[in-house]
Amino acid sequence: MARGENCLIAVAGAPTAVTNCAIAGIIDEIGAGSEIADVYGAISGLAGFLDGKAVDLGAQKRKVIEGLRRTPGSILSGRYRFFGESDGEALIAALRGKDIGTLFLLGGLPALELAKFAVEAAKTANYELVVLCLPLSAENEVGAGDHTPGYGSAARFAAIATRDASRGAQGGEEPIVVLEFGGAGCGWLAASSVLARDAQNPAPHSILLPEREVNVEELVEEARRAYQKYGYAVIVTTDGAKDAAGEALDCATLTDLLSDKLNLPARYDKLGLSASVSGANVARADSDEAYGLGGLVVRLAEDGTSGYAVALGREGEGKGEKGYKVVESTLRFEQIEEYPRAVPAHFLTENGTGVSEAFVEWAKPLIGGALPEYTSLA
Repeated sequence: MARGENCLIAVAGAPTAVTNCAIAGIIDEIGAGSEIADVYGAISGLAGFLDGKAVDLGAQKRKVIEGLRRTPGSILSGRYRFFGESDGEALIAALRGKDIGTLFLLGGLPALELAKFAVEAAKTANYELVVLCLPLSAENEVGAGDHTPGYGSAARFAAIATRDASRGAQGGEEPIVVLEFGGAGCGWLAASSVLARDAQNPAPHSILLPEREVNVEELVEEARRAYQKYGYAVIVTTDGAKDAAGEALDCATLTDLLSDKLNLPARYDKLGLSASVSGANVARADSDEAYGLGGLVVRLAEDGTSGYAVALGREGEGKGEKGYKVVESTLRFEQIEEYPRAVPAHFLTENGTGVSEAFVEWAKPLIGGALPEYTSLA
């Protein structure tokens, strides 16, 4: 049978600050002259689509589509559940019901998993279907290309939040502050807090990541030295950080430990969803990259390409929003690891409580230029 003339956009997993930019890129590319007819969006992910929850995105006013590039998060909720073998038949039936011949999956590792599922379901049913994945992740968890869209904006949030928290610690009644960013399996977001540092802002003083175990005694001494020198200490951690014995060093545990060892008041802040979808911290490069990849998946679909994810490669180095260039590329689904992309060893310090200058140089161009400037007394 001939491939269906319509397409479906579905999101899986947590939204990012630029998910809507990617959706807008898809819609605009189709509107520029694609052979795809109607554009549907799945409400509550593919599971919702199976229940008949879909919206005609092509019927939206132009003002709405243009506004997506300024709107963080996702207009299509990405609620995710595991799909069993019986769901394959239901999915194909739902796609056939709306004459869907192209499926775009957007999101983190759950999106990749569902994309693979859809390919197999279509193959089993002998249903002609193009399936493409556009990875998006605030935690940079998908090992596709140099980085995933969504990370640059979240990294900018992490850097500014850390800089702000240091000012709170400096002038508040609790001089020891612990910040926790998402990252049970990888520490990219916590690592980006290092970009808060400059001549006027020494924090964070320690950064704990899941990729390297931490010597607690050395960590306590780092915090002690920072307090003695600056009058406060800011420690960044993740929910996946652990000590040498495998014990968790999440924000609550770490705050109690440091307060007890240093005999000082301490507090913690856990920064989750706000870091992923902060509209005030969208990096222009991040927004443009997501939008561009949205256009790319449509062009690939036009060529009948299926079973691929789109990705960003880096061309050149530099600082600031315009200091580097990206090259769009593709990878087969099976080329992408199914578990979170780890921060590589050369981006980490040996003692497990920091990141290297190599990481700083890699991450700087992703966050959209300079951070707000703060001052201190001489």
